[in-house]
Amino acid sequence: MEVQTTKIHAALLASPGIGHLVPVLELGKRLVTQLDFQVTIFVVGAEPSVLESQLQNFPKSSIFNVVSLPPVDISGLVDPNASIVTKIIVMMRESVPDLRSEISVLKLRPTVLIVDLFGTEALRLADELNMLNYVLIASNAWFLAATTYFPTIDGKQEDEHIIQQKPLIIPGCKPVRFEDTLEAFLVKNDELYLEYLRIGLEIPAADGILVNTWEDLEAKTLQSMRDTKMLGRVTRVPIYPIGPLVREVKSPALENPVLDWLDNQPTESVIYVSFGSGGTLSAKQMTELAWGLELSQQRFIWVIRPPVENDTVMLCILLGRRKWM
Repeated sequence: MEVQTTKIHAALLASPGIGHLVPVLELGKRLVTQLDFQVTIFVVGAEPSVLESQLQNFPKSSIFNVVSLPPVDISGLVDPNASIVTKIIVMMRESVPDLRSEISVLKLRPTVLIVDLFGTEALRLADELNMLNYVLIASNAWFLAATTYFPTIDGKQEDEHIIQQKPLIIPGCKPVRFEDTLEAFLVKNDELYLEYLRIGLEIPAADGILVNTWEDLEAKTLQSMRDTKMLGRVTRVPIYPIGPLVREVKSPALENPVLDWLDNQPTESVIYVSFGSGGTLSAKQMTELAWGLELSQQRFIWVIRPPVENDTVMLCILLGRRKWM
């Protein structure tokens, strides 16, 4: 008798922003091409043109199903001056009912839900619908360690790190210098602070954590998160390094003057500066950073995002090209 097999159907939830969308799309591609999953990707807050441009990077548009969740109005729920991260978190929270509705009408119900960093409130929905649930950390294992450990420290440790600016000691991991700490932890009881504490506590509630890293890159940190005598007593769930999640660059994109310039530089001699999809700086900050890079005497490539004043952009271009290009 022929045995009928059914593909595992995984639902993936992507937060707003290219930095969240791209890793989720790349993970979806891997699940389809390497594990033969059926995949449905739910996207929050993506402009149709942006989403379509990202999907053009895939050889087949039908490789997985992509569902754009309806936009949500959060104007009455968050201060207009709140950080972009706070707004994304609130937007993800308000999108959970729409996610539930979209999943309920699928002909084949997913049995696995994978959310990214800001989608952890949807983990309860997975429990409600009897789905396995996982969290995708598109950053590295060290970021995961800091995020999950910080909510468990006592007041004395927190004051030492935030007020006295001492390194945050994470069991079995490299300490986090105050200068490198997460911005969300700097203002105690601020909305962003409280939201990040919640996320740090919810991540270990999943059935597993997928991290965009690999064993040889962060062996010490991964070992600590698996050791119940160290950070494993906090994470408690399986950790799966699945990285690097990177997008393949098509050959025409390689014909680029920036890449040609890079090829002519000494190995590991160039600083790459980028603040991500939500990292817009003021014109004054841009100017200061530009001069700082110039005075450092280091080769650099800087990705500049709008809005910035034209004279600031010109200053950055001149500084970069005058010395290095």
